[in-house]
Amino acid sequence: MPTTPQESSRDSLPHFQNVAQRLAQAIGTAKEMGFDVRKVVFDDQTPGWCQIGEKKILFLDLTASTAEQLNQLDDIIASYCNQKSQRESGKLAA
Repeated sequence: MPTTPQESSRDSLPHFQNVAQRLAQAIGTAKEMGFDVRKVVFDDQTPGWCQIGEKKILFLDLTASTAEQLNQLDDIIASYCNQKSQRESGKLAA
């Protein structure tokens, strides 16, 4: 008897999720990391993150496509982790 691919196991893998699902999951991860995630319209600014006191805010471009927002989020989190790593190793002033 022929077998069909198991869609339930395939859907649980990140590369089979659609972009909107991956963006929602990435935003959830950013929130777990302590970020307040905001989507705003940028004119000439670049999406990124900042810290005001203890509050970390991550800004995504509301006018960007879902795929672009996912890429922005990936880049922002990578930048944050890189800066945090450099700060902990003493290569970056606090």
